[in-house]
Amino acid sequence: VLSLKSHSVSPSGDYIPRGQNVLQRIFKEHFEDFRELYDDKYAKNYGNFRLDRITEVVDEFIKCGDYKEGLARVQCQNNKCGHEYFVPLSCLSFYLCPSCHQKRTLLFGEQIAKEVLLHLPHRQFVFAIPKALRLRVFFIHDRMLFADVSRLIYNMVAEY
Repeated sequence: VLSLKSHSVSPSGDYIPRGQNVLQRIFKEHFEDFRELYDDKYAKNYGNFRLDRITEVVDEFIKCGDYKEGLARVQCQNNKCGHEYFVPLSCLSFYLCPSCHQKRTLLFGEQIAKEVLLHLPHRQFVFAIPKALRLRVFFIHDRMLFADVSRLIYNMVAEY
């Protein structure tokens, strides 16, 4: 009997699917309702998002880790071992899928550290818009304002 990650095997050797996690079930059961109600119920308060792109990501997330949606066979190249197991394909989604997001974040951070950043000390600046200024509502409805603020921040840091 192969030791397969993310699912179990019965004593007879039959595959028992792992099922979907709670987050995947929530999206599968309720996302369509949310999508249909979004314009009427939420767009005024939270802004217009690209629901077509979000829907694509949700569809991939729902299929993430499901052996029926595709898998890869991993086999030891040592002739004496020959151990093999199967790994389900992942959705590779940023933000929505906790495991895929974590993996991509770590890989991105490693690439930035090795290939982008110079081997010099770096300084991180964090800029936030206080809730008390009541400016956040403008950014929710007009995402292009972030570009203007980014240019202002860049000029401030460059001048500093």
